[in-house]
Amino acid sequence: MKIAILFPGIGYHCDKPLLYYSGKLCTQYQYETVKLTYTNLSRSIPEAFEQAYAQTESSLAKINWSEYEEILFLSKSIGTAVATAYAQNHNIICRNIYYTPLAQTFDFAPQSGIVFHGTKDSWVQTTIMKDNCLTHHLPLHIIEDVNHSLELDLPSSERHHPIRSNVQILEHVMALSEAYIAHNIYYRVLCVDEICRALFHDFIRHQKVGKCWRRDNEKWIIKEDPFIDDWSETDYLFLVDCLKNTIQTGGFVYAAFCNKAQKNALKGFISVESNFFGSAKEYLDLSCIHVSEDMRGKGIGEILFCAAKDWAKRKGAKKLYISAHSAVETQAFYQSMGCVDALEYNQYHVAQEPYDRQLECVL
Repeated sequence: MKIAILFPGIGYHCDKPLLYYSGKLCTQYQYETVKLTYTNLSRSIPEAFEQAYAQTESSLAKINWSEYEEILFLSKSIGTAVATAYAQNHNIICRNIYYTPLAQTFDFAPQSGIVFHGTKDSWVQTTIMKDNCLTHHLPLHIIEDVNHSLELDLPSSERHHPIRSNVQILEHVMALSEAYIAHNIYYRVLCVDEICRALFHDFIRHQKVGKCWRRDNEKWIIKEDPFIDDWSETDYLFLVDCLKNTIQTGGFVYAAFCNKAQKNALKGFISVESNFFGSAKEYLDLSCIHVSEDMRGKGIGEILFCAAKDWAKRKGAKKLYISAHSAVETQAFYQSMGCVDALEYNQYHVAQEPYDRQLECVL
């Protein structure tokens, strides 16, 4: 049995977007869902916390936690502090989605989960949020220019973040939430010190290829070309060096992890280099994207790709460049991401991988 508890905030009840749609996701994935309601909360954070906590104790008093194999807490604002305190006081082991947590949340040793925070959140500074998440090893998703409700409140002329509307922001947050709810997957930026051979212990590169795109008389056609694509030990060690170099030279490495039985296993990653190229210096190189064989088809690649687009656009790029594996399935993925044949070819990639298809994605 699985149960999900929704902890609202001050004035942010369970029928507002973040908790409404995440609650729908919980129901979709067969969680018994309990939506808490808080009434007459003070505007003072300490008093409101005590009031909300007392109401939580009353509302959840009849739940027999030992009946459930999986417990998920979804919380918003002051509800994040209530959720962590409740789990701590009742010795409940649970997973968490923390929407815009307060600084007080981290006083209660928050358990594993993912965190969402906006840089225009007036309740807590971004630097404090980063420090707290780093201390407690919590993956943090920072969304530029959004407030405590994860919504834009700037005039459209002042917006510079590539996610332009509140609907798109909500869609982005719910995609990450669904990945965590459904598959226990979370995402975060990788640091250079953690990239080593052991990081890839649970990653399965194996890809069985049947048909590929091949260039024939200036046209791309599909041909039978069966082979198995996998990495040797030497390939893994080379990859480690490449990813480290990407970070050390100012690039971007972003990864998906699956958390099961308190074990964090790498299941996908993407990298973008920092050097601009092309006649107008408008390209950045998406140097690799891979999803472990056992986790393909779950939307991981799409989330990784969107994160790379977001980073590249904030760096000032106009296009991502991809020297893409020629397998039909791989090409179908890039097409679904909006990629088309590149207008300019990077001759280094052409020489290194003559069977790759050179693509670009306009940002």
